[in-house]
Amino acid sequence: MTRRIITILIFLVLSLAVVAQVGDLPRSTPEEQGVDSRMLKHLYKKLNDLPNVDIHHLMVLRHDKVIGEMHAAPYRATDLHTLYSASKTVTAMAIGLAVDDGLLSIDDKMSKYLRDKMPATHSPALDSLTVRHVLMMAAGRKPDLSIPEGDADWLTAWFAGDFANVGKRFTYDSMCTHALAMIVTRVTGKRVLDYVRERIFTPLHITEADWELAPDSVETAGWGLRLHAESEAKLGLLMLHEGNWQGKQLVSQQWMHEMTQMHISTQSPAPKASLKTRIVRFLRGIWHTIRSWFTGYNIDRYYLGYGYQTKAIQHPRAESFFAAGYGGQVIYVVPKLDMVFVINGRAANYGDELNTIYYSFVDPMIGKKEPPLKVTDVNLAIEMPQGDGIHPLEERLLDNTIILEENLLGLKTIEVNRKGDDMLFTMTDHRGPLRAVAGWGEWRFTTSDERPIYIMECRNQLDGTRRPFTSVAAFAWQGDTLALRLDWLDGGDNRRLWMTLDGKEVTVIANDNYDPLLNDTIRGRLRL
Repeated sequence: MTRRIITILIFLVLSLAVVAQVGDLPRSTPEEQGVDSRMLKHLYKKLNDLPNVDIHHLMVLRHDKVIGEMHAAPYRATDLHTLYSASKTVTAMAIGLAVDDGLLSIDDKMSKYLRDKMPATHSPALDSLTVRHVLMMAAGRKPDLSIPEGDADWLTAWFAGDFANVGKRFTYDSMCTHALAMIVTRVTGKRVLDYVRERIFTPLHITEADWELAPDSVETAGWGLRLHAESEAKLGLLMLHEGNWQGKQLVSQQWMHEMTQMHISTQSPAPKASLKTRIVRFLRGIWHTIRSWFTGYNIDRYYLGYGYQTKAIQHPRAESFFAAGYGGQVIYVVPKLDMVFVINGRAANYGDELNTIYYSFVDPMIGKKEPPLKVTDVNLAIEMPQGDGIHPLEERLLDNTIILEENLLGLKTIEVNRKGDDMLFTMTDHRGPLRAVAGWGEWRFTTSDERPIYIMECRNQLDGTRRPFTSVAAFAWQGDTLALRLDWLDGGDNRRLWMTLDGKEVTVIANDNYDPLLNDTIRGRLRL
């Protein structure tokens, strides 16, 4: 009996330790930290009004205290969220720890640590490649996005490429980050997550974290870290204070300072490109210019620098730096204001989020401008499909299969079935079935070991992450169209479908994550 009570008490203590990491940081009113509450409300509204943007989590900190916080239903503060490329900054911190421990120098050649991954005979350019080059994304190799999907060892395939431009220009490549993770693992004898958990996460009381593993059993490193928004805020404070946490130097001040400074311009001259690529770049430039006319935002003009796996904004009024990941994962630090902003969500361009934070909040704070006199309260929430719960056309869909033509999302078939008042959607692509139980008029939560909606294409996808996963989905009939919204709640990716029937023909409008490259109008037909 006594042993049983002790076991229960230990379980409760551990459970409280996990929950306590959400709500760890001290809270304060904005006014107590010198911020007008109306400015925060104005920021919320501006972010909420951005087109093609979902804000899942938002935290604003000043003087080490949380002064603003919103979690958009159905997302919750206790949900982990994937950081995508914001993971890179944590990998850089791991390199910094290894440097502090005397285990490596960033001026060492990569061949010192990864010679077995390189070709037997390699070029002088590859031989000149240093850890510093890789940290600042100046490896000089054209990125190969097919490597994570292929059967070959990632780094062996990467080093087999042409490194003709080592140190000459910025070329964003997540394989650089994976190479850094491999070095950390070899010099420490530990996985990156275990290393940073021991030295950084534990002192910060970050108790829940996982990181995807590549087929070589090392962290993907360039993406795949999942944390709570509050844990990201703690990392932002660690960067703000240059590695110091409550009086203890976790990572050397020198390293944290160098990591967040500009070492290379992201506006380096682009390599010679095909006519098609030059046209795309030209049209993209026009798009950004036109967008700035309507939004008034042009922070891209100042986003010129890259540090060590961290991005730097060289703004004349307030230099800043940030960890950033696909879809709008941002840990944005503004030392001049002693502030940290954390955003998790899905955006077509996270530059829109940064622009909004800067021009709606940071710039007015620096200029001591008066906030708008009247600001509407905003309750961030993810919009679910609106409409009817049933439609006569449903009978033709149920227990049937929609066979789809080739499309950008790689979808092959969709099946729709009833599960009581809910609907079960089964979407099949080359990775197999993806199932979603959707509610009408309310989000339906599903916890399962099956893969969630996740757009990263790589072999052994989601290895290293803890199961089960939690997803939410909702549906509605909008006239003759059946709409679905599916979110991976502890990851962040989403899918939206609109299926319209015309006899045996079906038109499916599909989009993942508001990504223009994952948006398609797909023709299909019923199997019957």
